[in-house]
Amino acid sequence: MKKVTLVLVFIFVMGLLGCEATNSENQKSTSDHIIKEDKEAKSLYTVDSYMKTVEENLKAKSEILISNIKDLHTRTIYSEVEILDFVAFVDMFDVSITMFSMDKQANEVFNENKDSSNFAGSLDMIENVAYTHLMGNQTEDFWTFYEKNEEELSTAEKQAIAKWVTDCWEKADGQSLSLPAYFSLHDDYESFDLKKKQWITDDEKWSY
Repeated sequence: MKKVTLVLVFIFVMGLLGCEATNSENQKSTSDHIIKEDKEAKSLYTVDSYMKTVEENLKAKSEILISNIKDLHTRTIYSEVEILDFVAFVDMFDVSITMFSMDKQANEVFNENKDSSNFAGSLDMIENVAYTHLMGNQTEDFWTFYEKNEEELSTAEKQAIAKWVTDCWEKADGQSLSLPAYFSLHDDYESFDLKKKQWITDDEKWSY
């Protein structure tokens, strides 16, 4: 009888230990799930929120670009110049824009007459505009987000920068400048016609 009782007690104790172990595993699984969901909930990056930040950061620097475009009205452009070409150079979420005086064969034109009253060459229109930034505790999360959406974001960034330049161009009365004017990203295959407000290919832009 005593042996039977001991066996029953042993089985009861082992059952309790098994239940505790199962509960512990369930609690750990639930905890891991909550932590994962919490981490995802704290992500600050979506395509819409990211692009809103890009647009706001660009807009904050508009007065500089507008002022420098307005300065073109005060210059006498060298007669050999046929196109004003605004080119954006993007480096790790910083953008700088340089205007080049070009002929229609895609050659940069310089003032060979050395007449300082006539402009030809290049002008820095705006430099090192940071259109986004990484928060210290969100770096890994950001790159995960960006790599997942890179194609969509690259296109959206290009459109946002082009729209920003176009808005500044209009506010600076760029339309009154007599020469054709274009905006493009460095080494891109197409340009935005600032006068006609449409994207064109390099074949349409240049007379090779």
